[in-house]
Amino acid sequence: MKRWIALALVLVMAFSLVACGSTSSSQPAAGSGETGGEDLPVLKVAVMPFLNTLPIVYMIENGLDVANGFKIETVYFANGTAMNEALAADQWEVGTLSAAAVNSLAIYGAYCIADIGHSEGGLYTLCKSDSPIAAVKGANPSYPDVYGDADSLRGAVIATQTGTISHLNVNKWLEVLGLTPDDVELVSMDFPSAYQALKTGNCTVAALNPPTSYTAEAEGYVVTSSLTTLGVPQYDSIIVSNKAFNNRRDMLVNYVKAFFQATDALQADPEMATQMLYDWYTENGSETTLEACATEVETRPFVTSEEAKTVTIGESVEVTGEFWVSQGLLEESKYPEIATHVDDSIVKEALGF
Repeated sequence: MKRWIALALVLVMAFSLVACGSTSSSQPAAGSGETGGEDLPVLKVAVMPFLNTLPIVYMIENGLDVANGFKIETVYFANGTAMNEALAADQWEVGTLSAAAVNSLAIYGAYCIADIGHSEGGLYTLCKSDSPIAAVKGANPSYPDVYGDADSLRGAVIATQTGTISHLNVNKWLEVLGLTPDDVELVSMDFPSAYQALKTGNCTVAALNPPTSYTAEAEGYVVTSSLTTLGVPQYDSIIVSNKAFNNRRDMLVNYVKAFFQATDALQADPEMATQMLYDWYTENGSETTLEACATEVETRPFVTSEEAKTVTIGESVEVTGEFWVSQGLLEESKYPEIATHVDDSIVKEALGF
C-alpha cells in the first residue's frame, strides 16, 4: 500500500512539473528575448529602460503581436548609443529612439517610419526663484511662456550635459532672446551634477532632462524654458534596420498597427500607464516614485493613431541632426542622409491614411 501511495505522489508531482513548464514558456516577458512556441514569424525588437519601451511591454503583455500575426523577441539595451552599436551588427530589426536616431539614419542606414511619442516633455532649463532671470517673462512676444531676457541672461553660467537635447534647449533659448552661446558660460557636466551645481549656487541655470528635471521643478526651481515653450518638436520614433526595411515590409506594417493599438490604450488609461512605467523602471533597476512616473506620463504623451495622421515624420530628427552638425557630433556630409531615410508609407498603410 505504501508503495502505491508513493507511486501516486510521484505521478502527481511529475504532472505538476510538466504543467508548470508549459505555462512558463507560453508568453515571453518584455526583455526576456524568449519567443514562445507559436508558429509565427519573429521580429527582433530593441527595448530600453525608458518610457518609449512601454508600448512594446503592453504589446507583449496583451498579445498584440500574436493578434497581428508575428512574435516579438526582445533585445535589451541600456541606451540609444548601445542600440546604434548593435544596429551595425544586425542584432535588432526595429526599436524606438529619440535623439540617437540621428546616427541610426545618417550613419547606419536605418529608417524612421513613425513618430510615436512626445519626448520634449521634461527638457527644461531652470533657475532659482529669486534669480533676475525668473523676474522676466515673455520678453519675446512669440514665446510668451519663456523666462529671461538678454540683460538677465547675458554672462550666466549654464550647466548641462553638452551634445544632448538639453544642450539644444539652451541654444534655442538663447536664440529667441537674441543671444548666442558666446554670451554665456556653458559648463559641461552630467544632469545630477548640474542640478547640484544649481542648488549650491555654482551655476546660474541648469539644463536638465527627466527625471532630474521633474525633481528640480517639484522642489521649487523655475522652469525658464523647455522645448515645449520654445516650440521645438521632439519625438521618439520607430526606427528599423536597413535590412528589415527592405525585406520585411508586411511585418513592419503589422508591427506599426500593433504599436498604435498600444499607444491608444496607454493614452486612454494614464493610471495604468503610470503603474506600468513604475513597474518597468523598478524591474530594470531604476529608482523612481509613482508620482514621478505620473508626471512623465502626463508631460510626455504617446502619439495616438489619430494624432499620427497629423505628424510630419522625421521633422524632429532633422532638427536634432542640424544641432549635432553645429556641435561637431555629426559630419556635415552625412546630414542629407537623414532626409533620405525617412519613410511615411508604412505608417500610412498601417493606419489607413
